[in-house]
Amino acid sequence: MTNSGCPLCGGHGYLVEEDEGRLVAKPCQCRVTERAGERMAASGIPERYRFKYVFERYRPEPGTGQDEALTIARGYAENFPAVPEEKNGLLFIGPCGVGKTHLAVAILMEVVMRKGLPALFVDLNDLYREIRNTYNNREAEATEYDIMGPLVEAPLLLIDELGCLNSPWAQDTLHYLISQRYNRLKPTLCTSNFPDGPGSGVSTLEERIGTPTRSRLYEMCRAVAMDGKDRRRG
Repeated sequence: MTNSGCPLCGGHGYLVEEDEGRLVAKPCQCRVTERAGERMAASGIPERYRFKYVFERYRPEPGTGQDEALTIARGYAENFPAVPEEKNGLLFIGPCGVGKTHLAVAILMEVVMRKGLPALFVDLNDLYREIRNTYNNREAEATEYDIMGPLVEAPLLLIDELGCLNSPWAQDTLHYLISQRYNRLKPTLCTSNFPDGPGSGVSTLEERIGTPTRSRLYEMCRAVAMDGKDRRRG
């Protein structure tokens, strides 16, 4: 549906312009903006992150690996969809508040808004709740596979908060999603607050998500380590 109040096209959605002596129809800016809004809504990027988590607003903290993480993320977004067949994704790892989700969402923003390509964002906490609701609500129209299907097939998927829930069911659910994308060679972005090795006094990422899933991620994603202070604490 076009903007019926647009002063440029009067709601037609296109403008007729002269191009080398010929009249041609071109999309009006109102239609371009509308389509961009539709792509943004379809991506599932939370409103809090939209247009805030972009590369231009990321300020790396020196000596923390954030500079390199920003360079890697920018390069990935610029090259997408021309990514390698193996290790065609990124796994941002680091403590809370260092900008992992910021950089991952910034990639999605570039892909969705500037390149006009489809991509999806999913927070694992929300995904687990949504799936469990299908078990508890007999009248729920969507099934677990209805929910997982678009995530499996998305040309680019961002999975936020790997390891947020540590249970056999959570590990099995995540393993299914990762394995399906692994088998399809689908580019995947991930973030996690859990370290990728022992020695920090907390659970490792592998302990949280399971060895089979972490093994697949080694092939799927380049690990991007980040450190620093929690930005959310000001």
